[in-house]
Amino acid sequence: MVAATREVVSCDLCGQDDPELLVTKNGFRVVQCRGCSLVFVSPRPKFAALKQIYDADTFFEHQVTRAADESWRPVAEERVQLINKLHPARGTLLDVGCSAGWFMGVAQDAGWKVVGFDVATASVAHARSRGFDARLATLDQHDLPPASFDVITMFDSIEHMPSPMSALRAAHELLRDDGIVMITTPNVDGLLPRLTYQVLARPFGAWDHPGPPGHIFQFSRKTLAAALERTGFTTIHDKTEAMDLEHSVGELEDAIMDVLAGRSRKKQAAADDHAAVSDWQLEHEEKHASASKPRLLKRALRRTVRTAAWAVVGGVSAPAPLVGRGDSLIVVARKRG
Repeated sequence: MVAATREVVSCDLCGQDDPELLVTKNGFRVVQCRGCSLVFVSPRPKFAALKQIYDADTFFEHQVTRAADESWRPVAEERVQLINKLHPARGTLLDVGCSAGWFMGVAQDAGWKVVGFDVATASVAHARSRGFDARLATLDQHDLPPASFDVITMFDSIEHMPSPMSALRAAHELLRDDGIVMITTPNVDGLLPRLTYQVLARPFGAWDHPGPPGHIFQFSRKTLAAALERTGFTTIHDKTEAMDLEHSVGELEDAIMDVLAGRSRKKQAAADDHAAVSDWQLEHEEKHASASKPRLLKRALRRTVRTAAWAVVGGVSAPAPLVGRGDSLIVVARKRG
């Protein structure tokens, strides 16, 4: 029986209810639609449960730390430059998933009038304390009139949304004629995700790429292009990038350690058999089992695994964008009339 905080969903892109299980991660089933190949989580957390994640103190601290870390600024400036190139006339910009306002400031400095939406109460309050027009709102729930914006940005946020199709339709309505939407999101069809799926997920049930419960959708170039086309957009810029290498190494390291500890298969078996074991119980058992191992041996093993993870990520993820198979997507689409 599905827990009260979770819901079974059909494919958001094509509406079919014919999913194939890819892997079980963090106690959640990551599935792929047999009709259109969209990857998503089902059963997945309901919106109220998702919002609890974004309202947690640890999440807020991470967002504030990120906003204060100037290492992101060159990437933000590159994105603004691309926006300016594709939409030369400065106007109004909506940043969806604005967090603590890290991108809003860069866009504002470039001459844009910026509004931000987010569902994290503390992050919105922090952004407002810095002078930004940040609002506790979503593309589906706000008080703004149609055709309010020239540009809408969704940086690593569409994969968190309960219905990306509904969000894109709402974005279409909020954009003025000839307006554009810029989206970044993990690429499930990237070279590293596909390699690690074949090597780790299929035989062992461990996969570094998807990140439920926060990430409830995983797009590819094909599925994101289809979503944009069906909601009234024409893609005008499409490329892949490499994710932050430190992040990719950490995820791959954890996946390999799960395989070596035999944890992923236990989680998947429990989920497949609908065993009456909570996620907390599984995590508690794993921590207890891990603590019983000699610490020096565990540390040595983790160092070896981390070295291997760096070798794989450096050899695969870093050059993958050169062949159009990076593990992150950046897509810009223009509104059709």
